[in-house]
Amino acid sequence: MRRIWFVLGAILILLGVLAILNTFVHILWVFWPVVFIAIGVWLVTGMRRRGVSDIPREPASLPLDGASEAAITMRHGAGRLSVSGGAGPDQLLSGTFGGGLDASQHRESGRAVVDMRVKDRDIGHYFSPWRRGWAGMLDWNVALNAGIPLSLMFETGAGESRLSLADLQVKELGVKTGASSTTIDLPASAGFTRMHVESGAAAVKIRVPQGVAAFIQVRSALAGIHVDRGRFPQAAGGYRSADWESAANKVEIFVETGVGSIDIY
Repeated sequence: MRRIWFVLGAILILLGVLAILNTFVHILWVFWPVVFIAIGVWLVTGMRRRGVSDIPREPASLPLDGASEAAITMRHGAGRLSVSGGAGPDQLLSGTFGGGLDASQHRESGRAVVDMRVKDRDIGHYFSPWRRGWAGMLDWNVALNAGIPLSLMFETGAGESRLSLADLQVKELGVKTGASSTTIDLPASAGFTRMHVESGAAAVKIRVPQGVAAFIQVRSALAGIHVDRGRFPQAAGGYRSADWESAANKVEIFVETGVGSIDIY
């Protein structure tokens, strides 16, 4: 008897929930045009309050101030990020920064530690697919000092990154990226470089300069992995240059990726 009452009670509860859901759906059906109008008004007034031309694009530089090495983190959410050598001998870095530059810097003995991010973060509505101009307004073009050892960390979102590091003395390199396109030219004469890449739905291309040996490990879910096996034959634990042990310049690459593609050549 108790079981019958339990089943009957459960049925009544289910019928009540369905009735509430039916009422809720009916309300949405009646008022959905009002919701669309409200969203449209919010978008239009937001664009009027602030146009693409209001996004700052600032030149900036950070002095070297006698630092013998540097650790630099760049957080760049959208647009194009271009990084290369070319900063002046008395500069740690210089460049132009769409959205402005918010940089914090401190010293750890002779090491400069820098954290960089977009100053103007209130730019969400510029990422609309119908607004093509926003990407150029958020571009960063950064030149780094080629005369000191560097530890670099890049955290990027939806956009394009071109990291031309061939002339730099990069000892540690980290890349965290989401839905993006990233091309990396590794250092040509930095001695030993350790590199760690974490990517989501991204296309990542890594170029190892001629004369630089590499040991490559890849942990992948559904990504397409393409490694130049002529230069980097498959070996225990990954892919390894034949001259790995004796090479004067070498890079250790570890890649963790979800979906997308990884090309190493």
